[in-house]
Amino acid sequence: MCLAIPGKILHIDRSIPELTMAKVDFSGIVKNICIQWVDASEGDYILAHAGMAISVLNAKEAEETLEDLKKLTIDN
Repeated sequence: MCLAIPGKILHIDRSIPELTMAKVDFSGIVKNICIQWVDASEGDYILAHAGMAISVLNAKEAEETLEDLKKLTIDN
C-alpha cells in the first residue's frame, strides 16, 4: 500500500522542459515535486507520492483530505 499526500502548488519551474518541477505546500512543509505528467497550474492541489504528482485534485476534496489527516495527528 502507498500513501499519497495532497499539496498546493505554489510555483512551477519549467526551466528544464523534460522535467517540470513545482514547489508544493503540504500544510506548511514545502517540497519540490515533479509534475511532469499531470496537467497542473499554480494554485492547484495535487496528490503526491514519492516526489511525483500522480493526479490533480479539486480544492474541496484536497481540503477535506487535509482535515481528515489533521484529525489523525497525535499531540503529546
